[in-house]
Amino acid sequence: MGRRFKGKNELKTMKRYLADTSVLIEHLRGNIHAKHFLEESNPSISTVTIAELIQGARDKQELASVSKICASLSTEAIDKKISQRAIELLSDLYLSHGLMFLDALIAATALENKMVLVTSNIKHFRKIARLEVISQDTLLKK
Repeated sequence: MGRRFKGKNELKTMKRYLADTSVLIEHLRGNIHAKHFLEESNPSISTVTIAELIQGARDKQELASVSKICASLSTEAIDKKISQRAIELLSDLYLSHGLMFLDALIAATALENKMVLVTSNIKHFRKIARLEVISQDTLLKK
């Protein structure tokens, strides 16, 4: 039987993505590539991302936009395993690489759920072993 090669869109849907806050910010700023990624790839988001977006809202209109986009995506909650993994990551990487707690929680969420993290902040996550990270700039322009 012949080997079947998958197109770009099929490859995107094979992986499970966790969209970092930066992807949603791009969408909220009107980036059409971010919009298409969210619609076509159906990524999940962390509850950390929701909190960061709420804190970044400057008025009720922005808060309503945040609520709308977050409600349209699957949410990965922080549980005991994710919390423990985040603490391990912090212990290993805070002093040596400046890993911050919220980034550790997002990374731990991706790791525990076997997801690919999509972000514009590659440098925040690059030292985390076994974490697959894709630059949103690369992915969003496909």
